[in-house]
Amino acid sequence: MKRLQGAVTDPLDLLERFGLILLFAIVIVVFSIWRPETFATAANFRSIATTLSVGAVASLALLPPLIGGRFDVSVGATIGVCAIAVAAAMSKSGLPLVPAMFVALACGAIVGLFNGVIVAYLGVSSIIGTLGTSTVLVGLVSAYTHGTPVSSGLSTTLTNIGIETVAGIPVLFIVTLVFSVIVWYLITQTAFGRRLEAVGVNLRAAKLTGLKVRPIVVLSFVSAGLLGAVAGIMQVGAQGAADPQVTGITFILPAIAAVFLGATTWRPGRFNVPGTLIALFFLGTTVSGLALVGTPPWVTNVFNGSAIIIAIALSAQFRRRRTGELEIGD
Repeated sequence: MKRLQGAVTDPLDLLERFGLILLFAIVIVVFSIWRPETFATAANFRSIATTLSVGAVASLALLPPLIGGRFDVSVGATIGVCAIAVAAAMSKSGLPLVPAMFVALACGAIVGLFNGVIVAYLGVSSIIGTLGTSTVLVGLVSAYTHGTPVSSGLSTTLTNIGIETVAGIPVLFIVTLVFSVIVWYLITQTAFGRRLEAVGVNLRAAKLTGLKVRPIVVLSFVSAGLLGAVAGIMQVGAQGAADPQVTGITFILPAIAAVFLGATTWRPGRFNVPGTLIALFFLGTTVSGLALVGTPPWVTNVFNGSAIIIAIALSAQFRRRRTGELEIGD
């Protein structure tokens, strides 16, 4: 009880858990004062929510493998290939929206299953293996589309979702919240989530307790593939077309920054849904503010890349404060 009370009242613990939220609030206040006519408007906040919705689901896709101690680099390419799949199913095959969505989900699940099998059963490094998968998917998308977006014959129900609102809230943002709750429930309230976390914390101990770690790892990648498919479908809705250029790790750089930065807040030291969403919208809001004050486009990549480095460094320092040890980077 004493340890718990100390944790609650320790200013450093409070700063660790809620510091990013405080910084987020400061960013909003600063840019609202700096550019009140453009930044501090309902239209701008709706634009931020809509723009970041696909990235938010992409960040959710990264979470299951990361919680299990693996990293799926192919999420960006999965989003791209599933976007092409759902668009091509409607445009080329004439399928209605719902069957076309199932085509995209099947593609995402197959990619995730492939990644899971090569990592869990063939012993391939998750970073190297999924990087290879990503490269193959980018090549396949390029071969199929020849670099041309798929935009004709798409369901207007999907292509209009990027501009529709409910009570002033963008529909894409509502979809993001729904899947955020689903992923939160999956990783915190189910046996699968607890087992996945056990695998990520200590693989050897998980094996000794009798957990079937290989299927758990495979399922984490399948989950990532399915969420990548959802993000791909949403991307078509947001853009009104399937763009073959939206693939690869560059597209999901903000999502990668968000999951690592999110692990420094809310539940420090653990990848978590609330922290990830807070981090993503902090990053996106800051980038929006910087754009409105006239910073050049290259600042976005520098900012997102710096956020990843700072987030990982902060996680290491917080871990050292809790455990007294600082591991060498691998």
